[in-house]
Amino acid sequence: MAQNRPGRQPVQTQAPSSPVRTMDPAEAAKPLESPQPVADAPADAERRAAEARTSFNDQLVIYAALLVAVGSFLVIAFGVQAFYVALGLRLMQRTAGLSERNAIAGQRAFIYVGDFAWHADGTVVEISPTWVNSGATPTRRLQINTNWKAAHGELRPEIDINYVKPPDGQFLGPGAKVQSGTVVVPMRDIQAALEERLQIFVWGRAVYEDMFEGTKPHFFEFCHRVEVTGEAPGKIKLHFRQFGRANGSDEDVQSSEEAAS
Repeated sequence: MAQNRPGRQPVQTQAPSSPVRTMDPAEAAKPLESPQPVADAPADAERRAAEARTSFNDQLVIYAALLVAVGSFLVIAFGVQAFYVALGLRLMQRTAGLSERNAIAGQRAFIYVGDFAWHADGTVVEISPTWVNSGATPTRRLQINTNWKAAHGELRPEIDINYVKPPDGQFLGPGAKVQSGTVVVPMRDIQAALEERLQIFVWGRAVYEDMFEGTKPHFFEFCHRVEVTGEAPGKIKLHFRQFGRANGSDEDVQSSEEAAS
């Protein structure tokens, strides 16, 4: 046990005093901030789930739009492809049809008037058209009609074609020819034509079929003006000139229809 020495006072230890904090009057005037509420965990999780669903739905909408765009593109591409395929098939069919038509046209019977034979016999002149088959196959059901007319003055190009006698039935093989449809003109009309008091016209038409199945009937028609020179009755000469629009065949009509279409 320690003992106090005489003559000395015991030393007392004093704890350091805490500093005194003074408050600024401006800070004292500020209102106290209320503490932040603690976030509700279930509500926050639900909000995150809603945001995830919204994002997923947006992605689905984007994917659906892409699928619609791709589908529309495929439909358009298929339509364009189908159009060009149909166009190609149509061109192939047309080419095949033209090839078949050209092959038939090169082989089928084709009738036309090559020239005219005439003979003065006293009081009349007989005029006979010479019909020619220039095709490589014979005709079928060939019917020939002819007629003539004496007119004062020039006729209009759309001359009225008519026939009085029944047609002559004929057969023409490949490269064959025949005189058919003879018309008889009185010598007095020949004399009047020589003196330019009359105009003499002869016309005719041949209707026939070819040997190919499925083809349409054909025809050839002509209309000529007869020009007379020389001296009647025994020293005359006849010249035949095409007149009007009744000169041609069914091929001419078909070509005109194709050009119009």
